[in-house]
Amino acid sequence: MHDCIVAAAGASSRMGAFKPLLDFRGSTIVQTVVGEAFAAGCRVLLVVGHRGDEIARLFAPSAGVEVLRNAGWECGLLSSIQTALPAIRSKSFFVMLGDMPFVGREAYGLLARGTFGADPPPRARIASFEGRKGHPVLVPSAWIPEILALPPEGLLRDYLATMPVELVDSGSDAALVDLDTPADYADRLGDPQSGPSAGTRH
Repeated sequence: MHDCIVAAAGASSRMGAFKPLLDFRGSTIVQTVVGEAFAAGCRVLLVVGHRGDEIARLFAPSAGVEVLRNAGWECGLLSSIQTALPAIRSKSFFVMLGDMPFVGREAYGLLARGTFGADPPPRARIASFEGRKGHPVLVPSAWIPEILALPPEGLLRDYLATMPVELVDSGSDAALVDLDTPADYADRLGDPQSGPSAGTRH
């Protein structure tokens, strides 16, 4: 079993509505992301910040999903990853964004095939499509001390750029599709201000 960090701490300022609670195929975006990671056999570490209580209520009590609170969520994504790192138990862990509900459970299995060994050196595996890096990302837990030492307002991708990395073609653009803006949501699903979750507007 791999641990999977799902980062869902941001304020969704570009969307104009609170992304984690927006409708997605009869559920919410964050429940779909967490559900796919859980279905892949992951222990999920869900990191919340802005309106964290509302998200936490969707999962409590939920076996296999641990909700962690990032008090410094405004620093950015890396701060949420760092919040979860002390809770990692597996030899490698996934990083997943809470606004990418099109990524299915099979993506995790694709990245997890094989093992990290000493020869060749441990490397991260990144889901990709047509040569473009996406999510999820599988990271060796041996790198946790170095990631914890990074400034929280920094970027994980900058760190990974200095480390051994393998791109794994996911066969789908789902690895690249996040829902940041009303246009993103409308292109894929319809009006983000309609439906029962529209009241979550920020």
